Amino acid sequence: MADLPLSERHAVQRHRFMQQVPAIMAIVLICCAVAVLVIAPLCAVLYRAVFDADAGTPSVTGRYFAEVLGKRIYWDALGNTLFVSGGAAMIATLLGVSFAWIFERTDTWMRGVLQWISQLPIFIPPFVGAVAWALLAAPRSGIMNRLLAALGLPGVLDVYSRWGMLMVIGLYLAPYVMMIVAAALRSMDPSLEEAAQVCGLTPLQTMRRITIPLLTPAVLSGAVLAFTIAIGLFGTPVVLGWSRQILMLTSRIWIGSQEVPPNYGVMAVLSIYLLALSSFTTWLQRVLIGKRVYTTISGKGFRPRLVELGAWRWATGALAALYVVSTILAPIAILIAAALSRYTWSGEYSFTTAIGYLQSDDVWFTLQNSVLISVVSATAATLAGIVIAWIVVRTRLRGKGLLEYVILLPISMPGIAFGVGMLLFWINVPLSVYGTTLIIVFAFVGRFTAYAVRSVSASLIQVHPELEESARVCGYGPLRTFTQITLPLIRASVIAAWLLLFSFFMTELSMVVILYTAADRTFSVLAFEAWNVGDFSRLASYSLLQMAVGIVFMAILKTCFRSWSAPRSMQPVTPN
Repeated sequence: MADLPLSERHAVQRHRFMQQVPAIMAIVLICCAVAVLVIAPLCAVLYRAVFDADAGTPSVTGRYFAEVLGKRIYWDALGNTLFVSGGAAMIATLLGVSFAWIFERTDTWMRGVLQWISQLPIFIPPFVGAVAWALLAAPRSGIMNRLLAALGLPGVLDVYSRWGMLMVIGLYLAPYVMMIVAAALRSMDPSLEEAAQVCGLTPLQTMRRITIPLLTPAVLSGAVLAFTIAIGLFGTPVVLGWSRQILMLTSRIWIGSQEVPPNYGVMAVLSIYLLALSSFTTWLQRVLIGKRVYTTISGKGFRPRLVELGAWRWATGALAALYVVSTILAPIAILIAAALSRYTWSGEYSFTTAIGYLQSDDVWFTLQNSVLISVVSATAATLAGIVIAWIVVRTRLRGKGLLEYVILLPISMPGIAFGVGMLLFWINVPLSVYGTTLIIVFAFVGRFTAYAVRSVSASLIQVHPELEESARVCGYGPLRTFTQITLPLIRASVIAAWLLLFSFFMTELSMVVILYTAADRTFSVLAFEAWNVGDFSRLASYSLLQMAVGIVFMAILKTCFRSWSAPRSMQPVTPN
């Protein structure tokens, strides 16, 4: 380039700059969005923890920290949170990784149907799943314990305990881990697994020595995701732990919000606890991954092959079927029975009862509003997650690590705390956001974009940069290189991220209950109102309708993007 005339050098430099403009604009827009949607609510929570605004004039105070550190109830809540969330994350990771491998890499009996059904828990609101399990495994009135007593066996199932809580939470978090790991498996070249089996390793040994080590980024992402979801859950801990006062940090935050006036200072301090736990797990994940290379996709095309299990395909199919029955079919059966009953366990069942609950115009207006908010929020959060994951994994931008940490912080905050932060910020901004649907969309995108970042970055790490470098050599700009080379290889993770976010938004309650108005009420709020007054029959009807909508959306996306589920052989890149 030094040998070119000055005018031609300037033209080349302008051309290169224009190619970089889309990437620069994307980075600037993302940074502005993160500042408004993430940093501002977090700062509002931090501000409230150290400033006393109750007296009118804000003043620095340490009384909220002193109150939390000085009372045993908050230490007990912290211990319960660590025990229940840690145990639930371990169960979810074990089940999620196992089922992802069974469904994606083996010829398990009815694996397609079982995989589809096993994703249904993500469309069941957590507090509704907890109610279903309370009806199933309550010490005295649970159906399962009654059946055991009828058979002359002691009823040993107790869902109202720490072990019961972590089992229920872990079982319902397993599909989230499975979706992330399954997307990574679909993008992974199976030649190493085939070579291991040629050398005499059994399928189980191949999975333990080859597959799982290569999936370390996805497995760790799923485990951290499960833990951060667990520590931020509100509905399940309240439903299962309230009767015996087994309260977690989120339960204590909700109790603070119910005081008159609300104890925002203590809520903020407890939220900081959760932020610290999330930051520690994220740091631990980065340390465990270290600087090791996990590239499994290169310029060489491949076609994944299934592992033939022989007679074991029936055993793995039975295991998956047992999971489906125990965590999905049985709770759904309980919900159907409750929906058809005039009141809980009345013994009188009729379809007219369930249909009557769903004929209200308010129900369908609320459902339409929920679907619209969920689709818009999931699309916006997925697009933001793609850009942020690309910045973190593919660029040398200074501060990208800080950007990743900031975007991950909200996922550890309970929805109530983040909702309060969003409320405190936008209520003082001279824009018409508070009291509209837009504030719910902003809250969803700000808090949940991190899930898209985790899902996409886990697959982006596996795509070798040589593919993008080859496109650059052929004259492609950064935007065209990403859309035509990188994006097709990570489509599976993008679709999984969108489905994950859509399921979150359709069932999110704790954050919406702070921000909603009558004009933008979501379906989760409608179901919570039914639970709050003890109308379990109405609650069951709403939950079944909500789950049906999620299933329809998932089926449509699976059909439309079936051809995108695995990367194709690379085609030659031709310049313009």
